[in-house]
Amino acid sequence: MSNSDDWGTGHASRTDQTGVRLRPRIGPLDVLVRLWRAKWLMILVFLPIFLLGLLAAFQMPTEYEARSRLYVRLGDESVFRPRVGSALGEGQPLAPDTEQLLLAELEVLQSPVVAERALEKFPLQRIFPKLVTAMEKEMEKEPADLHDAIAEETFQKAIAALQKRFKAGAAPKTPVIAASIEHEDAEVSAELLNAMIGAYLDYRQEVFAGSGSDSLRDQRKKFEGQLLDVESDIRAFLRSNNIGDFESERATAQQLYATISGELLTNQSRASAVEGQLDTYNRQLATIEPQQDMYVEDSSASQLMQLKIEREDLLSRYTADSRAVQAIDTRIAQLEDYLNSRDGLAGTTRRGPNPVYQQIEQAAANLEAERQSLALQEAELQRQLNRVEARLAWLNDLTPEWQELQRRKALMEANVENFSVREIQENALAEISVESADSVRVLEPARVPVKGSSLKMPIAALAFLFAGFTALMMGLLSALMRRGFPTAASVERTTGLPVIAAVGKA
Repeated sequence: MSNSDDWGTGHASRTDQTGVRLRPRIGPLDVLVRLWRAKWLMILVFLPIFLLGLLAAFQMPTEYEARSRLYVRLGDESVFRPRVGSALGEGQPLAPDTEQLLLAELEVLQSPVVAERALEKFPLQRIFPKLVTAMEKEMEKEPADLHDAIAEETFQKAIAALQKRFKAGAAPKTPVIAASIEHEDAEVSAELLNAMIGAYLDYRQEVFAGSGSDSLRDQRKKFEGQLLDVESDIRAFLRSNNIGDFESERATAQQLYATISGELLTNQSRASAVEGQLDTYNRQLATIEPQQDMYVEDSSASQLMQLKIEREDLLSRYTADSRAVQAIDTRIAQLEDYLNSRDGLAGTTRRGPNPVYQQIEQAAANLEAERQSLALQEAELQRQLNRVEARLAWLNDLTPEWQELQRRKALMEANVENFSVREIQENALAEISVESADSVRVLEPARVPVKGSSLKMPIAALAFLFAGFTALMMGLLSALMRRGFPTAASVERTTGLPVIAAVGKA
């Protein structure tokens, strides 16, 4: 067989005759051969990229990481006690579990307020000198009235950068928070982390100590204002109705109504009794004579009595058969016959007023006077009763409005008292939690790290890998795009003809 150039000419003529162009069939070995032939191209691609990566790696600063650990346990400030919806002392306290407690503490620890307070304890030039340099350059370009805004913007960038450098986390079901800060200066990293922890402890005391009592105080003041409004409405109500004390007025009216009603019933009962007794007396006066015989002037009875006395005197001295006794007996018999022969007394008769009639007439006159007095008294009592009844009805009409005002007042007073007690309790709990301050303890304060860490080696390794990969891709691209057959085996695979000999370039 001829050399490769002759073969190529013959192949070309055969391709022209048939009109079909054959694509070289390349195997793995052929690819490796072409990659070897493109080694200088891959070296030219690899070296610049790798050198640039090394340059970037050597510019990376050494970071010192300060670490600290905090122990967190459940404290009074983390226990939720319902303030509304239940009576004082009836609310069941709710305590978070360990995971929820740690998440809450981490949120407080990672708050921008903590970063800001910690950053205020250091000169910004010491913590972030690059930011200060950029700020000074920008201030040189801008007018003086914008310097404060630029400084504030730089400070906010520093806070964001500090939050980015600060890391905090906790293992599952472990009440320990691990915190760390990286900085180019080892001492600064330790001081900055301790400042962050101190600011966190102060800030959490403010958060847990002030929020509950402040909200209770605001609500209490709100209810006190509403109570003053209700009392103003009550005073306006009493003033508009010309009432001093509504309850006393109504109680007095009810008492007067009951008293006057009782007196009126008593008066009517007495008037009925007087009327009946007066009718009885009038009927009695109709049957009794106003005049009666007082006495009759007749001495016969006296003489008869005198004779009987004399006879008894004679019997003490004489016997009954004596002449003196018989003579006086004869006179007594005659006088008795005289008296027996008359009907009643005889002689001068005198008449006068009948005392029974006068007594009954006087009693009737008294009853008549009492009846008139009772009638006048009944009229007066009825007038007073009507007036008291009208006032009582007016007060009863005002009662619903008055009771509504009293209910509002009682509700506001109860709310004020309830929230006052709860505010006092919340302040006491806050003071106790502040004084104890043992729910979060520093297990391990930050210390100055001895050994720092740098990204030089990782970046250099990445640069080496990237440069090698890029060079390999360029080599493969060159190997696949090159024309011709790299080896005799590729010619045999492509043409199906055996290659007897191959002649290289001299």
